[in-house]
Amino acid sequence: MMAEIADIAAYFCENYPHKSELSKTRLTKLVYLADWEFAKMEGRQMTPIRWYFHNFGPYVDDVIESVSSDSRFVVKEVKNAYGDSKLEIHLRNVDRPAYKLADREIEVLNDVISRTSTMYWNAFIKHVYETPPIANSDRYNYLDLNNFAVEA
Repeated sequence: MMAEIADIAAYFCENYPHKSELSKTRLTKLVYLADWEFAKMEGRQMTPIRWYFHNFGPYVDDVIESVSSDSRFVVKEVKNAYGDSKLEIHLRNVDRPAYKLADREIEVLNDVISRTSTMYWNAFIKHVYETPPIANSDRYNYLDLNNFAVEA
């Protein structure tokens, strides 16, 4: 059984130490990293997402669509440090826990948070781009994380 995307997003929103950094793009890439780490450990992705190598790394609309349609979340448009618009994802005040995840899934999510929460944007993106599915794939293709995990 796979985890719900919105449950993973809720976990990140609740536990990521820098809430204002949880933009649509960062949250999507955090979910990607969770899928990648889970695939390496368990031989399968945590989510049913079919990851796509877009212009700027792994991208899909699944994450933002999941949180936008879930009453646990608030998606708000704010300005970043450069004055450009970005979408921030926040968890509403909901009864705890706001997610249903297995212990192993939580372990992986905590590891992703631990590894990435101290990274500024450029280091974070570099970390994402250095994962084998991105480093060894061509843009504009779907990424088979499970296949890359077997090779890792």
